[in-house]
Amino acid sequence: MTLCNSLGNCPEKSNSKQDDILCAAISEFAKFGVLGSTMEHIAKRAQVSKRTLYKNYANKDELFDAVIDLQLGTISRLTECPYQMDIPMYEQLRKLAYQAIKLTNNEDYLTLSRIVIIESMRSKEAADKVNSKFKDCEKGMSGWFSTAERAGALEGIPAKTAATMFYGSLKQLVYWERAIKWQPERTEEELSVMVEQVCSVFAKGFSSTN
Repeated sequence: MTLCNSLGNCPEKSNSKQDDILCAAISEFAKFGVLGSTMEHIAKRAQVSKRTLYKNYANKDELFDAVIDLQLGTISRLTECPYQMDIPMYEQLRKLAYQAIKLTNNEDYLTLSRIVIIESMRSKEAADKVNSKFKDCEKGMSGWFSTAERAGALEGIPAKTAATMFYGSLKQLVYWERAIKWQPERTEEELSVMVEQVCSVFAKGFSSTN
């Protein structure tokens, strides 16, 4: 599915009404927030009847859940990079870093992120709902580190801690600058330097086993 861009523009209608509805919802949520959006305006933007909209999604909460699921689906692909004992730690971390940046540093993902962040700040109930969904995803993000820990490659550092430190460093340098501060995308040269620095620090920390 082609999502709306960060300016809230939808592409031409797809072959799926559900995709059109979800794209319209993302556009509305990005412009007005979940609270300020209406099912009527979402239906109008999606060019479907309100009956069709309610047939697919009973309310805005269900649409917001679908937005979260899209974001989680993007992050879940980070688990596809397993730890390999015969490849240098630095090379594996570098591959993992670029994969994370590619998945989380695009406009679609940033738009989804801003919607989720703003909604989670609206109330404790909303935040708890988001956190409960992301809890299992965090386990998936530490998949590479879990296998590395079992192989004895993390020098006794728990996989969850190592994953948080690694992804946290990348997010601080790349993701949050764009998601919160609306900074322009970094150049390939800038990203290369950042990835090299972050991966070198981590690889050296585990050098005694690699």
